[in-house]
Amino acid sequence: MARKRPHADPRPDRRLWWLSGWLGLVVGLVFATCLSNAFLWDDEQFVVKNAFLTSPRFLLRLLTENVVAGAGLVSNLYRPLQSVTHLLDVQLWGDQPWGHHLSNVLLHVAAASAVFRLLASLYPPWPAAMTAALFSLHPLHTEAVAYVSGRGDTLALLSLCAGLLTFRRRLGISLLCAALAAASKESLVVFPALLFLYDRATTRPAPLTRHLPFWILSGAYVVVRLTVLNFHNTLNFYAEPNVLTEHVSARIYTYLTTLPKGLLLWLWPTDLHHERSWPVYTTWQTPDVWRAGLLVLALLALAVWLRRRSPRITVGICWFFLATIPTSNLIVLINAVFYDHWFLLPGLGLAIAVGHGLSRAWAGPPRRRQAVAAVSVGAIAILATMTWQTNRLWRTPETLYTHIIAWEPQSAKMRSNLGMAYANEGRLMEAVGQYQQAIALSDEFPQTHHNLANAYLALGDETLALEEWRRAVAMAPRFYHAWIQLGTLALKRQRLDEAVEAFTQAIRAHPYVAEAYLGLAQARAAQGDPRAAVAALESGLALRPQHPALRAAREHLPAPVVE
Repeated sequence: MARKRPHADPRPDRRLWWLSGWLGLVVGLVFATCLSNAFLWDDEQFVVKNAFLTSPRFLLRLLTENVVAGAGLVSNLYRPLQSVTHLLDVQLWGDQPWGHHLSNVLLHVAAASAVFRLLASLYPPWPAAMTAALFSLHPLHTEAVAYVSGRGDTLALLSLCAGLLTFRRRLGISLLCAALAAASKESLVVFPALLFLYDRATTRPAPLTRHLPFWILSGAYVVVRLTVLNFHNTLNFYAEPNVLTEHVSARIYTYLTTLPKGLLLWLWPTDLHHERSWPVYTTWQTPDVWRAGLLVLALLALAVWLRRRSPRITVGICWFFLATIPTSNLIVLINAVFYDHWFLLPGLGLAIAVGHGLSRAWAGPPRRRQAVAAVSVGAIAILATMTWQTNRLWRTPETLYTHIIAWEPQSAKMRSNLGMAYANEGRLMEAVGQYQQAIALSDEFPQTHHNLANAYLALGDETLALEEWRRAVAMAPRFYHAWIQLGTLALKRQRLDEAVEAFTQAIRAHPYVAEAYLGLAQARAAQGDPRAAVAALESGLALRPQHPALRAAREHLPAPVVE
């Protein structure tokens, strides 16, 4: 008689769901502090002033243009999945920040659960859960969760884990997840390489032929980004030549120095700040460069030495380095050298390595297991507390920018941003002081002159305001915000031809800005040309048919007389 096949034990699956639920609850509670945050940082361009988010009719534009095209800007960033989630948020929550932040928190909870399931595919449930908690509750995630437009990192992480988990049994779904990962964050073009590493960490790696479709997908993505979706210059964000663009050696040396700091942010996250200055190194003889090089060589040597004894540690180390390549400036020249959140994805490699250590310790005698649990819970509590405190720094623009300026007092961008925060609170003289400091530090941002002009206007000085708006458009002729203000001021002064020209320039720079059509219509009507006024409003309605101010203005203007 044939022996009966034993039934599979359902308890491991129940334990996974139970642990996943608890992990999601804790992560959600810690990051719930973000729900009271305002819109800040890049949220203005990504969300608040993005006309393509106002109606689903712009969906095709979101899928085929850069992420801030709806705000009238040109960017090298192409993140259509992120843009679509912002579109859904605007339809659901309108301009209420808490709703957008709720989406960020829920996405991070989902990503934390996905990280746990990924680690649980390599390690026993409890070590996997502790490692996932250490990773997901780390304050480095604040930069992805605490402001709305930071969610690209979270979406990429979620899509990556889903793609890796479905690779063996659902190849088509895994490919879709790979595409969604790249559509969330450009750096996920390395998905096939990360998939290869993860597959090597499993007990039975798949044949390399199964990996081939992912390499083809990434290759196709690169071709498309360099051709039809090359919005500005995909491989070089800089407008002018500099040391980094002209010298490969400088890029290598500088990149090497970022790696120890990125590793330290995970091990000792006491100085997190979103805007971070970083020197460019031009020689290997600088101590920072050769010390970093020695550290990298030591870690790579360790990875080679452990490739048979502890292959998952080798995978984790290789993952960390490989995931930094897209932001290394070695291939794509980004107009920044270091951002803290660039090390989120590399950190998943560190989690794989830590998971190996915890699982080995967990397999020991009961006392060792109790010690591992106690140390892990203590570390999780410390990280959760640090994250809760870091989340609070992002509550308002003033708290965030004041914090960053404490670390980066010479940042012109932060001075300008703090000036905007003061202006929004009515602290106009303090705002003017910050704008002037920003210009003195680095006079390269038209936004600073525009905001300074707004402050002068609020203080009653139209002459100084006019000078600053003119400086803004001289620096950036497509900066439509300043053109609108110039038109508004000219209209107030009854300089109607100047007003028409300014509003027309604004429309040329960004055809989707309703205020320009409203101002142009008003100027044309003041010139005694109602037909031109109606034409201006109808041009605006053709692009923004649901805009309430345009519709109300059109209803109040009589139809032009047909001769």
